[in-house]
Amino acid sequence: MSSRCLTKQEIKAQAASLGFVACGVAPAAPVPAPVAGHYLCRIALGHFAGMDYMTRNVEMRLDPSLLHPGVRTIVSLALNYMPAHRQPALCLYAQGEDYHQVMRGRLAALMERLGGHGRCFVDTAPVMERYWAWRGGVGTLCRNGLVSVPGYGPTVFLGELFLEEETDGHDTPLQPAPSPGKGWQDLCPALTPQGLDARLCLNYWTIEHRGELPAHIRLGDTFYGCDRCMRACPEFRESRPTAERAFQPSALLLRMGEEDWRALTPGQYRALFRHSAVRRAKYEGLMRDIARWAPCR
Repeated sequence: MSSRCLTKQEIKAQAASLGFVACGVAPAAPVPAPVAGHYLCRIALGHFAGMDYMTRNVEMRLDPSLLHPGVRTIVSLALNYMPAHRQPALCLYAQGEDYHQVMRGRLAALMERLGGHGRCFVDTAPVMERYWAWRGGVGTLCRNGLVSVPGYGPTVFLGELFLEEETDGHDTPLQPAPSPGKGWQDLCPALTPQGLDARLCLNYWTIEHRGELPAHIRLGDTFYGCDRCMRACPEFRESRPTAERAFQPSALLLRMGEEDWRALTPGQYRALFRHSAVRRAKYEGLMRDIARWAPCR
């Protein structure tokens, strides 16, 4: 455990210099009982479908000191990923390079610049990243569960530094966004009063699910992922193209049309997605989804 004290000003200045569009600083502590209860309720309701990793290590997820003993400060950071151009068959976050690699490198650079001690996390550990982004004032929590950053909307990737250092102050949560009222479930059936139900979510079925797709699953304009609930979010209007070259689609990807996708070979798959998060679906999974894809013509 470090006895140094970092300043919020230094953390935020260094984060901005590395391209992060938002940075929030919060004291490390167990998440509040209502937040923990809501997460446990979603597990009981089966909202995470076949994503067993969301139901493991729950104690660590709810208490950051169990994940990294000695943590004193949690710094939440956001990178804008909204591409200037897009391949319409893929959801927005999958247009460029794998965000895990990009974000992990950026977080490691920030840790080094700060001279901090601790760990970096990017969506692959039991961290309540959206809660910590909200707690640190990075953005507001939308009805779809995404974090919306003022001026950038919900098209952001999140990452965290678990620091063993104290800071000279902490950020406060932003005011919650106005309620969107009724109608969200008409735009995205996966949105329920208790949160997003993965069993009704095309992101889950096209990316996480292994095996055949159930007969009732209908794919629309995208065969990998879905942006429906995000586009239904009023804050989506704030999204703007990112300056991050890594999150822009390649010329090769942009040229792909429906016939090209349906005839995709393993070699073409590797060339297109060598550095992409789309690899998570594997070639077989992608072709399964393409077979059920029904783009508007």
